[in-house]
Amino acid sequence: NFVLGETIDLAMDRATELEAKGYTYSYDMLGEAARTEGDARRYHLSYSRAITAIARAAKGNDIRTNPGISVKLSALHPRYTWSQRERVLAELLPKLKTLCLQARRHDIGLNIDAEEADRLDISLDLLEALALDDALAGWTGLGFVVQAYQKRAPFVLDFVIDLAQRSGQRMMVRLVKGAYWDAEIKRAQIDGLAGYPVYTRKVYTDVSYLAC
Repeated sequence: NFVLGETIDLAMDRATELEAKGYTYSYDMLGEAARTEGDARRYHLSYSRAITAIARAAKGNDIRTNPGISVKLSALHPRYTWSQRERVLAELLPKLKTLCLQARRHDIGLNIDAEEADRLDISLDLLEALALDDALAGWTGLGFVVQAYQKRAPFVLDFVIDLAQRSGQRMMVRLVKGAYWDAEIKRAQIDGLAGYPVYTRKVYTDVSYLAC
């Protein structure tokens, strides 16, 4: 239901019908997380090519009405975990910045996509570094995806709002319900945790979504 095409060009062709009715799209490159540095380089190239393709559909300088891209950070680094935080910040941040600068040149938005709960803190660290980077000052296309089924979702929004105020940046937020429920539950059980990082019933997620 959500896969528009096997290539970015085919996906954009299929999107034109609804775009004519006022819809906008944020494109994602589907695939597994990078396992090697070679994987990460290929994904980075794929994102860069996608931004170039998406730029052709940009109609003006209003980012809100142009198509955008969502970037999965675990696809850009093979060790995207908190235990490797310093390495990730040193190696991944420059790659991510180049994609942001490319998106900025074409007036399209770039969202940092949501992932598993144990990657949330490092994703927020990268978001903060980008928001406070002088090279990206004034760009309103930097965004973050927040998953309402995570119990920390309201606090994540507080952080993003505070970051926007501290940086003077207008930022995009995409609120979704969540996409890794089975994996979050299983991981918490395997680790023997006292609770879960996500809500275990859909009705709670629904309430959280409305509250957020």
